[in-house]
Order: sequence, then structure tokens, then C-alpha cells
Amino acid sequence: MIQLALNQNSCKDLKLLDFINYSKRFMGVELDYKKIKKSISSGKVNLNEIQETLEIYSLKLVSIFQLEDFSLSSDKHYKSVILNRLNHMLKYSYKLESDLIIIQPSFLPIPSEPSSDSIEIPKQRIINRTSKRLNSLSKIAYEEDINIGFEFLNLPNSSIATLDDAKEVVKPLESQENVGYIIDTFSLAKNGADINELREIKDFIFLIQLGDLIYDPNSKPEDLISIEDSNRVFPGRGNYDFMSFFELMQKIRYDKPYSIELSKNQCSENLHTNFFKIFKNE
Repeated sequence: MIQLALNQNSCKDLKLLDFINYSKRFMGVELDYKKIKKSISSGKVNLNEIQETLEIYSLKLVSIFQLEDFSLSSDKHYKSVILNRLNHMLKYSYKLESDLIIIQPSFLPIPSEPSSDSIEIPKQRIINRTSKRLNSLSKIAYEEDINIGFEFLNLPNSSIATLDDAKEVVKPLESQENVGYIIDTFSLAKNGADINELREIKDFIFLIQLGDLIYDPNSKPEDLISIEDSNRVFPGRGNYDFMSFFELMQKIRYDKPYSIELSKNQCSENLHTNFFKIFKNE
């Protein structure tokens, strides 16, 4: 049986507590760190109220997302901003009883003008730096018994844009039990990755986010990478082969949560009911 959660990005028009109320038929939710912080800073809500609302509807906080630009930012930014943000996220995770924080890689700078003098950062240097910082963050989170889920982004100028790159980042850290992968089917589809590659990392997948997209099945991955996150559609309404995907997940005995993540506000629909209408046999 699928454990289905809902990502807050799917309901961007709803206030924090209203989103939790909307999600009451799901088993859990993913909450946006920035929206938690903004709601608390405005005085409109506090952590106790968020926790009480989750408890009322028996909802688990599946993850807090996302820590961005941790991998290639300057040492000053990393120490003064990233580590401070992580500590806030750890505090929220502890209070709201979540055991997962999602982090995403930095984006590469876009040159203002193409030039023969432009310096391209070697891919291996990016991977090594990302892995090193992921290691440091995971050690801090380990002290609080929190998992760190690394999510590659198949978007233009993402420094870690493919599943293969993500595996190079995470594989050296597999001995650390609190480091793993966030697999987003939207990025997976754009990447054109063979889903059987998930077999070798099945024990390290913390969460699978579900998003679909409409594309020409004959397209190559390099053609799809320019599709922006705003083009996410409801699972099963695009071209991605979810039936094969769920079949594989069942075979490899993936038993952790799935979460629907959309980019457009579709919360006028009953997302929970619609999902199980499409995937009623899963």
C-alpha cells in the first residue's frame, strides 16, 4: 500500500495551517522551511500550533524542504547562512517530529557574455565539493537524529543534474546511515535515467516525490532539461511511465513514503482521491 504525502508546493495559495487541513486525507505532508519561518516571524502561528494541527489530523511531517545552494556557495555564505539555516531546520524538525531535511545543490553561474576566457568548473571538482559539504551537514544532523536527503535537480545550470551525478556525490557517504536520496520522478523523467538504476540505491532512498510532465517520448534528455519546474503536472496525466515505476518499486520493496509535488495550485481538486483513482491497483 502506498504511503502518500503531499508537498506544500502543490498548494501554494493556501496558508500553512489551511494546507495542513487540506491534507488531512493524506498520511503526511512536506512543509516548506521558508513558509514555516515566515509564518512564525509574522506572529500568525507558532510551532506548537503547527504541531497540534498535525496531530489533530494524524499527519506525519514527512520532510522539511529545502536547504539550497549549500554546495558551491562561498565559505563565508556557507558558514554564516547555510549552517544557520540548517540549525533552524533542525529545530523545526525536532519540534514537529520530522526526521528528514531535504537539501538541493547549487546552480552554476550563467556567464553574462560567452567568452573564451570563461572558466568552466570541472565536473569532478563540483562532485567532490558537494560530497564534502553533504558529509559535513549530515554529521551535524546526525547529532539530532535527523536524516539528510539529497535531491538532484534536472534543471538548466544545476550543478548536479543527473542521477549518475547524484550517485557519485552520495555513494562515498553510504556508511553514514542518515544520508540518502530524494528521488523526484519529474527530474528522473527529464534525465532519461533507466529506473533500474534505482535498484542499487534502494536502501538509501528516503522519499520519492511524484510529478509528471508532458513531452515528446522521442525527445532526448538534453532537449528536456530546459523544461522548467513550473511544468509539473499531476502523476499519471503526463508521459511518464508510472505503472512501470511503481511495479519496480514494489519489486525492490520500497516501503517509505511517496509525496505528490505539483507546481501549479491544483488544490481545488481532491488530489488524494484522484491519485488513487489513477493508481487504484498499486
